[in-house]
Amino acid sequence: MTGKILLYYKFQPIADPDAVRLWQRDLCEGLGLTGRIIVSPHGINGTVGGDIRACKTYAKKTKEYFKGIEFKWSEGGAEDFPKLSVKARDEIVSFGAGRAEGG
Repeated sequence: MTGKILLYYKFQPIADPDAVRLWQRDLCEGLGLTGRIIVSPHGINGTVGGDIRACKTYAKKTKEYFKGIEFKWSEGGAEDFPKLSVKARDEIVSFGAGRAEGG
């Protein structure tokens, strides 16, 4: 079994981030992938790892919803992530807006 890691993000309006979160969790669990995914009204950001066949299936299914998403492939696998975390947040990338300087 050859492991791989996928890294990706896609800015795309999402009407129901929680529904996409649930779909992504089910997809990853079904494929045996672990890692971290954040879904927001603005898009998706994630890093997942597992068997190369599972990663290819994940990428194919995710591309069906997120048209034009690009994945970076890296060496590694599910063993690089202790668990699967899929969360809905306000932002897919924190820009630190509103934080006090030096915070």
